[in-house]
Amino acid sequence: MSDHEETAAEPKAPKKSRLGLVLATVVVVVLVTGAAVAGTLFGPTLLGHKPGKADSADQADDEAGDDDASPTTAKKKGEDDGKIGESVEMNPILVDARAKDGELHHLKVVLAIEIAEGTPKDEFMRYSPRGREAAVAYLRSRAFDDLASPEKYNGVRAELAKVFGDAVGAKRVARVMIIDYVAQ
Repeated sequence: MSDHEETAAEPKAPKKSRLGLVLATVVVVVLVTGAAVAGTLFGPTLLGHKPGKADSADQADDEAGDDDASPTTAKKKGEDDGKIGESVEMNPILVDARAKDGELHHLKVVLAIEIAEGTPKDEFMRYSPRGREAAVAYLRSRAFDDLASPEKYNGVRAELAKVFGDAVGAKRVARVMIIDYVAQ
């Protein structure tokens, strides 16, 4: 027998199909995607955190509150519905404040106001210049040393929120937030 006849008698190995490789790849992608989604949905619960709830440090800050804090900055008792109202970012407030040594300094404050539920935005916007005026008057009445002191920031924040809320009407304001605070 010749070599040619021997090779013809042996069966040839079938070509491997790529279909198996494609199916394996699809299965892996589906499993990885499913694991990622499951981790996102169930991870916080399994780790002891409830989605939508604040961390314990944030809750402690909210519960402690300031004695002089207004309803615009502190959570009302029993209010934990997780709803966030529409907010409006005010234009920057730029004021000059005098330090105790007589030197003049610049202060930039940007407020964001969360509008109270049931208050139309256009109604709030009609009253917002009153709040801005009150905020400017408050900031200009304070010494720069007090405004720039990290220890006094929470008091300044609470008082600024109270002044703004009183000027606009507390029923129109759910929360006053300082989103930019620069003292030079």
